[in-house]
Amino acid sequence: MDTIRSFSADSEDALWQQVAADMAREANLFEYTADLHQEGYTVRLELDIDLGGGFEGGFETTTFTAPVPTHVELRFALHEQDWIHEIGKLLGLTDVQLGYPELDPAYIITTNDPAALQGLLSDPVLRETLQKYQELRLSLAPTHHDNVDELFLTLTKEQAITDPQQLQEIYHLMLSLLQQLSPAAPVAPATSLRTNA
Repeated sequence: MDTIRSFSADSEDALWQQVAADMAREANLFEYTADLHQEGYTVRLELDIDLGGGFEGGFETTTFTAPVPTHVELRFALHEQDWIHEIGKLLGLTDVQLGYPELDPAYIITTNDPAALQGLLSDPVLRETLQKYQELRLSLAPTHHDNVDELFLTLTKEQAITDPQQLQEIYHLMLSLLQQLSPAAPVAPATSLRTNA
């Protein structure tokens, strides 16, 4: 695993100036992991690029992950519409509609509380970002790690995004969601962020 970098700042712009400078110094970004600390929140950025070789195809992913206090009751997943999910809908699988014309046709949306998710995504800037980076999965779900349930907000895109400006747009989405989900008690930087070794 690559070194986990750590950056902190009082503003998004100051934080991303640090990240952009660090990324520019990297000869390659095949594996890049950074913990981004702002306003008491921690968001982990992971880029993973495998070029493959021989008969193996490569892959690439961009992932943002942030711990959320387990007392938050909302759970959800948004992922892109594709032909597999269209067939599932024909077979009776359902997703919720939030009443946002830019999101409802673009994503399969599941949640335990449609009204809460609708409120969480009420900012048009956040919906614009989701539409811009449409082929992604965004979820708020528990994970079982060492027999302890932990709750994570996770955004995964099966593309390596290496442009710091685009990464900052996605980070802004994550931070905005975190601020709404846990406005009074952000999760302190912790070792609870999963590390895939």
